[in-house]
Amino acid sequence: MFLRCIGVLILAGICAIPARAQALVSIERDMRVFTTLAALNVSGFDVELGSQYHPIRAEIRKLADGLDPVLLAKLREFYSTHKSGRPDEEQLAKYISLAVVLTDPPELKPVGREESLPNEARSVLGFADLLREFYQKAGMSRQWARLEAAYDAEMDRLGAPIRDTLTRTDAYLRSAATPIAGQSMRITVELAAPLNSVNVRSHQDSYYVVLGYAPNLRMDEIRHAYLHLRLNNAVQRAAPKLERRGTLTSLIAREQGVAPEYSASFENLLAESLIRAVELRMDRAPAARTEEAIRTYYRSGLLLTPYFHAALTSVHEPGELSLTGSLDELVTAIDIGKEQARFDQTFRSIPLPERQPLRAEVPVAPRVDPVMDLLLAAQAAFAKDKPRARELFERVLRDHDPNNGRAFYGIGLIEMDNPENHDKALEYFDKTIKSSSSDLSMKTWSYIYTGHILDFRCQRAAAVENYRKAIQTGDNSQNAQGTAERDLAKPFGGGECPQ
Repeated sequence: MFLRCIGVLILAGICAIPARAQALVSIERDMRVFTTLAALNVSGFDVELGSQYHPIRAEIRKLADGLDPVLLAKLREFYSTHKSGRPDEEQLAKYISLAVVLTDPPELKPVGREESLPNEARSVLGFADLLREFYQKAGMSRQWARLEAAYDAEMDRLGAPIRDTLTRTDAYLRSAATPIAGQSMRITVELAAPLNSVNVRSHQDSYYVVLGYAPNLRMDEIRHAYLHLRLNNAVQRAAPKLERRGTLTSLIAREQGVAPEYSASFENLLAESLIRAVELRMDRAPAARTEEAIRTYYRSGLLLTPYFHAALTSVHEPGELSLTGSLDELVTAIDIGKEQARFDQTFRSIPLPERQPLRAEVPVAPRVDPVMDLLLAAQAAFAKDKPRARELFERVLRDHDPNNGRAFYGIGLIEMDNPENHDKALEYFDKTIKSSSSDLSMKTWSYIYTGHILDFRCQRAAAVENYRKAIQTGDNSQNAQGTAERDLAKPFGGGECPQ
């Protein structure tokens, strides 16, 4: 998913390549999630009474009636054996974790090596083999065509409130809503999911929010994920600058009611404490309710929530810097002795809440995928040092994955920079299209760029064929469909070719 995961550099012309990054947040359909939730529904997953189903979920569950009985039995056996004795309510997250680390249908293969995938996805990785068969035999592309209008209507309903939430969040952070290398957040509506369900998953710097239908929009969870997207990397950079930081995690290491991700990682504790404080400052709730929320977060292990709540009030809000720009200063100003004293005086005086607050579903964690690290480094080098970017893309192909679609695509973009290398660019775009690890949007733009080169060479018929293939994918990242339609009507570049 080069376009989604490491930022896209869209070509505005063949000989000069100004960069235009993709949107940081997108609201879009996801066939991987649609297929996975459909398969999960026919496999026995259920957390609602039938009368509570969204009509689309009711339709999806009927797929079991016409499905190959052998495949249906395999799906149900897999789901049953991988429940590990736990209720259905605890199963959805791991299957969504799997869905978002798969390539697009029909391949539905992991985007990286097994050891680089989230633990939840790895626990049900074998389900991907069944998904590929299910996608074909259940005719999921046909099912999508039948149901997509309902999904589009729900995405339209969510669009304006989500944009408003993110705009207000950026205003508080004083951060421009511009993409950061490697970061993206994809919000997907999935009507086959249970009502009111919200799942937030992350893989490297890519974030995924999967929303079931909710009569009352769940903007708090979307804002929470977005704050992680905006702040996690800054937290990672700032955390090592605080001396004696291990003292705080040691205080809660064996305390009942403390989320393990906070006691095991100071970075997680720091990020979640900061984000909860930001949310409280943005919400401007009455003082008593705010104080109670701070106490609840503190008792769950977020020992820096009181500090950040005060610091945001006295330092960030009256200042002029963005929160990420001032975070180093805020972190280094933490007084470990004072925080230890606060803990000794207050932690055990706070009763355990009957219900634990939402825990970090997108915690800060070190990257463990060398392929993704190389791709991120290549994208960062792309604008200023293309030889370095190419070296990194080639290292991916040489040392890790000889069929990596993102690396093929990156090299293709580099080769387009020089008309003398257009033959090589065509070769790499062709490899991108054929690679199972290429994102659909990446394949779509490979068709378009191939058409641009062919138009540049006055090979109009071949160019038109590629524009038509781009349109057939249905992908509209960065207005791909509008671009292909434009170039289908008139040769790219506007130059005249000999008759």
